[in-house]
Amino acid sequence: MEFFLNDKNKKKLELFKELIFKDSEKVSFTYLQHYLDISLSTLKRYFNELESDIQKNEDLKMIDFERSTGSFQLNNHSHFKIDYLIVHLRLHYLNESLQFKIISSILTRSYLTADELADDLFVSIPYLYKQINALNEQLKSFHIKVVFHSNENLCGEEKQMRMFCFYFYWNAYRGTIIPFEFELSCVFTSPELIESLEKRYPSSVIKRIKLMLGITIMRQYKFPIKLPDEIKSILKPFEVTTEISRLVKRYFISEDEHLFFNLMLRSFISDIDSSQEKISLFDKFPRSSSLVFSSELLVNEYEKNFSPSTSMTPKQKSSIFYYVLIGLVHSTFFEINPMYFFRQVMINEQDNTEFLKKYLKRHPNNFRFYKKFRKDHPEFTIDSTFNFGICMLLSILTDMFLIPTISIYIQYSSNNFGTVFIKNRILTLFNAESITFTNQISESDIAIIDNFEVHAEKEQQTFFFVNSFLDERMWLELIMVIQKKLLNSD
Repeated sequence: MEFFLNDKNKKKLELFKELIFKDSEKVSFTYLQHYLDISLSTLKRYFNELESDIQKNEDLKMIDFERSTGSFQLNNHSHFKIDYLIVHLRLHYLNESLQFKIISSILTRSYLTADELADDLFVSIPYLYKQINALNEQLKSFHIKVVFHSNENLCGEEKQMRMFCFYFYWNAYRGTIIPFEFELSCVFTSPELIESLEKRYPSSVIKRIKLMLGITIMRQYKFPIKLPDEIKSILKPFEVTTEISRLVKRYFISEDEHLFFNLMLRSFISDIDSSQEKISLFDKFPRSSSLVFSSELLVNEYEKNFSPSTSMTPKQKSSIFYYVLIGLVHSTFFEINPMYFFRQVMINEQDNTEFLKKYLKRHPNNFRFYKKFRKDHPEFTIDSTFNFGICMLLSILTDMFLIPTISIYIQYSSNNFGTVFIKNRILTLFNAESITFTNQISESDIAIIDNFEVHAEKEQQTFFFVNSFLDERMWLELIMVIQKKLLNSD
């Protein structure tokens, strides 16, 4: 959605985030200039504009701004929390975008001609078409486009229309309001449904379930979904195995609609199924499906490569299989490269791709594994154009489920309990499974010491010198060192 924001509004939104996170604290010009990569004069201008934007907004008027020598300060006197304030200001800036207004308008009503839309938006027809052409370039990744020769102004297959509607509405409003609230009034009157959802899911997840149901109720009668046989066979286990599927089944006009809703849930909501449900689902997917076969083949080889001495736990293996299969089904059915699994809708594609490439570079073992896997297993049926996306998925799953480990050597010689104190504090702050302590300095990834020791050189070994194990600043620095080591371990 950030595609809709111009550069200035992006910077102002980032400035607001920094100031609101440090509510009632002074934030220096130097820090803000470096963080936003702008000049001092531009920073001051954006601050003034931000203050004006806030004061014009009825919901944000209880926020005031202070200027000091060399710093800015924001004070939140409203009853709203940080998350609401950021989402609300972001929506304010989105509504300044003509392209955002175009999408909002054509999702609300149908326009027979561009002239009608131009009149509603108070713009010239040539300028409107210029914006629509740019917008259609962004919409190509969803296989839809803006047109004026159809009953609807967004043209594309129904599966892509629903996916885009969810992406657009959720990323625009982020839970501040739920579109189609009226249409949902008949659904969310069931005490059983409400109680079951509230017992199992946080508010944010329930809001997304509501939005998906609202989109379905609005469209399923006029634009019914028809699923391919293979996709249906893969999705059927969700129909009977998972609680959420049973709870909402009554609201769909066909099995295809119900199964499609199950796919949408799992494509866009993390942990909609419990670990136990994922384990139960693992054996229920049809192995005759090429997508299920390919997913299991990939996960089995992944396990051999990354857990050679001890097998993955059922929880780990079923979860990795679950996300690989959902990723492949999503990408195949929606005809979208797996890379879009990791991209927010309509963000700067080049910047995001660079980030993902850097992320992948931190996991060279995943890249080597997948390259060898494709060479050794021609029976893996997924199109080779998906290679980068699948490799990215494996890297993310590695971070999610395979716990990184580092070895730490500690020698604190100033007193007799410093070493034990440091060791126990590290175990309090970090997952004990991630930390191995060693008595051999040459075997360690990090050596925490306060004295000189003769030792052999070890590649990429980090030495951290301690003066006082009670020093707060020392602990902040040590935490950063350990975190960086864990994040870069592969």
